[in-house]
Amino acid sequence: MVSQAQVMIVLRPWLGGPLLEALAPTVREIAGRLNGFSFGDGRDGLAGELDSLLFRAVRQATGGSMLIALDDGTWVRSRLEDFAAMADELMLLPFLELPVDEEHLQSLRDYSMRYPSLSALRALYTRFASLQTREELAAIASVAQKCYPAFRWREWLQ
Repeated sequence: MVSQAQVMIVLRPWLGGPLLEALAPTVREIAGRLNGFSFGDGRDGLAGELDSLLFRAVRQATGGSMLIALDDGTWVRSRLEDFAAMADELMLLPFLELPVDEEHLQSLRDYSMRYPSLSALRALYTRFASLQTREELAAIASVAQKCYPAFRWREWLQ
């Protein structure tokens, strides 16, 4: 079960502690939606919903400026693509709770083909590694390295 604390850990580098505290109701809603995840979720999937939810919440909380004070004291302006990345990072939470079996491996593979998701690739590479060949894992690593910035895969791929 995905907790609010897990959601906050994922979002903290992007949004900082002070903003996350102000977004407590949104964090609660995100945790609830992640706990209701299924592979059959709508046209844009849960990640698309989370992207929109986060964008609206941050826009409202920042008065439209999108300026965020991070925990180290620096200020950043969130960009549209940041919300898609945050939503994808959040998707890792339910992916890591999936049972490691052939059915969920195939569902996750199908998901990764429908949606651009580094989190799906990460779950395939880390949690489902025992069900795949070295060649399959190498292909996943190659896609991750070629399609996503290094800061998003460096921790788990090296």
